[in-house]
Amino acid sequence: MSLFSHIGEAMIEDAIASGELQPPPPGTKLDLESYFQTPEAWRSAHAMLKGHGFVPPEVEQLKRIADLEAKRDACTDPTARQRLQREVEEIRTSFRLAMERVRGI
Repeated sequence: MSLFSHIGEAMIEDAIASGELQPPPPGTKLDLESYFQTPEAWRSAHAMLKGHGFVPPEVEQLKRIADLEAKRDACTDPTARQRLQREVEEIRTSFRLAMERVRGI
């Protein structure tokens, strides 16, 4: 084991002992699917942001689309339904453009 590995292990053990870090329960399976779906150049940044409770703007857009679609489906006013549908389409277009940029890396 390298010197850095020993230092890292010691820091992790200290963080667990102080309660700053809590390891997952034994037998917990890690879901790495989203990690490997992220472009390699962005993985470490996304992992850090996700670990601190931040999500990519694209995820926020998907949540917004779902919320607007639910409102649109529950709406009885035709004018309001059209406005909500336009907003959904605008966000979907923005989402698709963002996905094209991500894939273009």
